[in-house]
Amino acid sequence: MSTPRKHYKHPAESEIGNGTIYLEAQGDVIVRQVESYRSVLVWADKTGQADERFPLSDQPLSWLDLDSDDAITASQFEAVWKQAKAVSG
Repeated sequence: MSTPRKHYKHPAESEIGNGTIYLEAQGDVIVRQVESYRSVLVWADKTGQADERFPLSDQPLSWLDLDSDDAITASQFEAVWKQAKAVSG
């Protein structure tokens, strides 16, 4: 039996400003993420990333300051994932 995936939305900061990070985690491992900063929307997973400045997080999920208020549904994550893949390959 595989570990269920959980999804989160959390404020983020980068070299281009403040934004939002969307995470999909399986257990304590982040497996997919989307980052949104103003007009920049990028994705990352174990196969690669849309922008080399935004690689897949290698931190365990437990290291991040997430709580139940940050949780989103799988369909909410999938919607932003599809949007990021469409605009940034």
